[in-house]
Amino acid sequence: RAVAKAATGYDAAMSKVNITRPDGYYDFYDDFLDDGVSVAPKALRAKIRTFLEKWNVTATSFQKVIAVNSNSYGKFMTMQYKNQWSATSNGTYMSAAYFFYVDKKLGKDSITATLKRGQAVATSGITSSMAQPLVEPNSNGVQATAGLPSSSKSSVGLTPRGMPKTARPAQKPPLPDLSSVNIDERVFLNPKEVRAEISAIKRRYKCNNASIGRAVGEMNSQPGAAVSRFLDKGGDFGGGQMEIYRPLAHLCEKLRVYENKPKSAKRIMLEAEAGDGRPYLGHDTSRPTIFFPGAFLAKDNLGRLHYQSGY
Repeated sequence: RAVAKAATGYDAAMSKVNITRPDGYYDFYDDFLDDGVSVAPKALRAKIRTFLEKWNVTATSFQKVIAVNSNSYGKFMTMQYKNQWSATSNGTYMSAAYFFYVDKKLGKDSITATLKRGQAVATSGITSSMAQPLVEPNSNGVQATAGLPSSSKSSVGLTPRGMPKTARPAQKPPLPDLSSVNIDERVFLNPKEVRAEISAIKRRYKCNNASIGRAVGEMNSQPGAAVSRFLDKGGDFGGGQMEIYRPLAHLCEKLRVYENKPKSAKRIMLEAEAGDGRPYLGHDTSRPTIFFPGAFLAKDNLGRLHYQSGY
C-alpha cells in the first residue's frame, strides 16, 4: 500500500523541473540538416506540450535549451498563423524539432532518459535520507532532482529554484576573431540553411544580430538591421538577393573551420558535383518561374528543387 501511494502521488509531489543542454547537444546538427524536417507545426506543438506536461518541465527552461525567446515561443505555441505551415518560419519550429531529434540520438545521456530515472526513484518510495540527488551536471543536462518531493530538496544542497549550486550553466563565449580563417569563398548553404546556422551560432556564442552584423563588416549605426531583415525572410531562397547573404554564409563557414567541424555529407557531394565551378543549390522559388506545359519541380537526393521540362 505504501508503494502504491508513492506511485499514485508522484505527479502531485513532483516539483517543476528545470533542464539545461546536455554535453554534445550540437554534435548532430549537420546530420539534422541533412535529414531534413518534415514534422507538421501542429504535430510538433503537441509534442512539446506532451513533453512539458509528462515530465513537469518548466517552459522557461525548455525555451533556454532550444534558445528561443518567449515572444517567438508564445507565437508558435498559440498558432498565430493563418496557415499552419507559415509557422515553419518561426525559429521555434527548427529549434524544437532539433531538440527531439538530438534527444533521441543521445540515448541514455538524453534529457528524457534522465527524467525517466528521476521518476523511477520518486515512485519507488525512497526517502530523502536514502536517495542521492538526481543531478548529473555537464552530462545529461537535468538541473533539478527530478521526482523528489520538495521537502527533500533542502537536504541535498539545492537552491530554492531547484538548481544545484555547482551546476550553474557556463557562460557562452563571445564570437571569436575569424579574420585569419581562410575558406573557400563559394557559397554552399542556401539562405534557409544560413538562417538555421545563424540560430545555432547564437546558441553557442554570446552574440546578437548587431554583433553578427559587425563580424561580417556592417559598420553603420545599425549593424544588426540587415541581419534582422535577412533572418525574417522565409523559404529556401528568401533573402538570397540581399547583399548580407554571402557574408553571413562565409561567417558560418569560417566558424565551421574554426571549430574544426567536418563538412556535412551534402557539402561533400556539392563540392564533387561542382568541381571548380559554382555549386548549384537548387531552383530559386523566390523568383517568378515560367512553367511550360508538362513542366514541374522535383527534388533530388540532396533535397534541391530542379525544374523539369516534362519532355
